[in-house]
Amino acid sequence: MNRLFYFLFFVIGLSACTNKKHAVAIDESFIHYCTDKLLDITMEDIYSPPVASRVFVYPYITCYEVMENGSGRSFMKFITKEWNSKPDFDTSGISYPLAAIRSFCIVAKSLVFSEYLMDSVSAAFNLEIKNVPDDIRQKSDKYAEFIAAQIKAWISKDNYAYVKSAAQYTIPNTDSTWTITPPNYDKALEPNWKSLRFILLDSLNQFFPPPPPVFSKDKKSDFYKYTKSVYDTNNLKNKEFQYLAKYWDDNPNEYFTTGHNTYFAHRISPPGHWLNITKEFCKKNNLNLHESAKIYAHVCLGIFDGIISCWNVKYTCQLIRPISYINRYIDPKWTPFIQTPPFPEYTSGHSVITGAASEVLIHFFGDKPFQDSTITRWGFDVRSFNSISEAALEASRSRFYGGIHYEFGINEGLEQGRSIGRHVINKLDALSKNKPTN
Repeated sequence: MNRLFYFLFFVIGLSACTNKKHAVAIDESFIHYCTDKLLDITMEDIYSPPVASRVFVYPYITCYEVMENGSGRSFMKFITKEWNSKPDFDTSGISYPLAAIRSFCIVAKSLVFSEYLMDSVSAAFNLEIKNVPDDIRQKSDKYAEFIAAQIKAWISKDNYAYVKSAAQYTIPNTDSTWTITPPNYDKALEPNWKSLRFILLDSLNQFFPPPPPVFSKDKKSDFYKYTKSVYDTNNLKNKEFQYLAKYWDDNPNEYFTTGHNTYFAHRISPPGHWLNITKEFCKKNNLNLHESAKIYAHVCLGIFDGIISCWNVKYTCQLIRPISYINRYIDPKWTPFIQTPPFPEYTSGHSVITGAASEVLIHFFGDKPFQDSTITRWGFDVRSFNSISEAALEASRSRFYGGIHYEFGINEGLEQGRSIGRHVINKLDALSKNKPTN
């Protein structure tokens, strides 16, 4: 009897060792690696904040959908009635984590210019899973391709082709409206972005803010006082304010002139900055792949819908930027501390993005202290914040310190973003109580 027991123990142990040799833990480190690489690609391709938000949201939705499928649920069934998560082939034995990462890469590649860089991500992933048995890998890849194909078909209907090809913005000939700004006088950025299909908003105008103060040149008017506040604050040359303006600048394509030479510095965008903060929260809290995919998807949904909502407001109100008002009516030689981006003032896009992302993060992690190492590669130290809301307020205020936004545009933008973040959470929480199954 004892001999039989020891023989069985030896066989079971040998089998476990053999399986371990072929098994690979497809864990959360892969999605964080993909995040780092996707951030690099969006900088290489010089994506504007709106375009970056689109490049981010679809791959993370894809990853989350596959992980939900592994638990017998579907996220995409909330999003579109056309969704079919039941393939006509056998899915037994697949690795959902493997399929989630693979589908992320497939969808991400379809959205970027630098496809070869996503190929390098896929190649690195292939090396990591080289010991996965062929049958599991092949089945998982087939499932990933099935999900990715459906996601790409859904993406193709988001009206992006129209957004990029429709007529460009015509500047109205009125004193109160936005016009091109120095130093490089770029044309209006993404004036048709409000026509892009939103995902979780109930309507395009759902979170439309109150109208801005009435435009006026009168020195006693509220509008003049708001503008003079921008001018006076910038002229203080407060070192702390300037540091914060640069820290949160997140200009993906900053313009420099030295003598007769002009060059551009490519940096992270506001959506990218908050995506990296999201990554750091997931890592610090040791979230697994499924949990991380959920957080990434929620944050990106808030940012994506937030930018559509914000751009609708911008090109509806068409409000003049501080630099244009100040140069016309206060000081013709004044320049802001950071460069004014090429689109109307109201509301602050950075504030909307910040409000939406921070509200989602607070929901999942609480309003906790954290450290941000996002821009250490550009010479900044790791920074510590007492809370997410503190960082969000600072990021929003930085646009005033930099001289590119009025305070009312910042305040209303932050509230607009927070409202959208809460909407994303409330809508998905309500839906999750009655999750559809595959």
